[in-house]
Amino acid sequence: MYESIVLPTLLYGCEAWVMNVAARRRLEAVEMSCLRAMCGVNIMQRIRSLEVRRRCGITKTVVQRAEEGLLRWFGHVERMERNRMTSRVYQSVVEGRRGRGRPRKGWREGVKEVLCARGLDFQQACVSVFDRSEWRQMVFNT
Repeated sequence: MYESIVLPTLLYGCEAWVMNVAARRRLEAVEMSCLRAMCGVNIMQRIRSLEVRRRCGITKTVVQRAEEGLLRWFGHVERMERNRMTSRVYQSVVEGRRGRGRPRKGWREGVKEVLCARGLDFQQACVSVFDRSEWRQMVFNT
């Protein structure tokens, strides 16, 4: 039930998300709520999330799966031909003045953050996406 209903619902469109701390917390909260309900564990029983995941046989968190989806899409876009619309939008730079305040984190910054957390450099990743087996191993073996 978790693999066929909960995960696809939670991760729909995760390739395009910009994950901030609040989004990560919300995803983890929903995931644990579903897993606790499936295990029949009440939050008042104070059983740790790791234990609930172990009981359900879940090895990767929903946030890790979302990051894998993000990196999988990043590799796909990097390998695309440069004349395709998706690639042109990805490479584009918006001209003009921006509003006041701190700029919002963009998709590319989110990719850089995930790569940095995995100990990879953005430039190194841009080169390694062309070797699909190496890239697949970097994305899915965490």
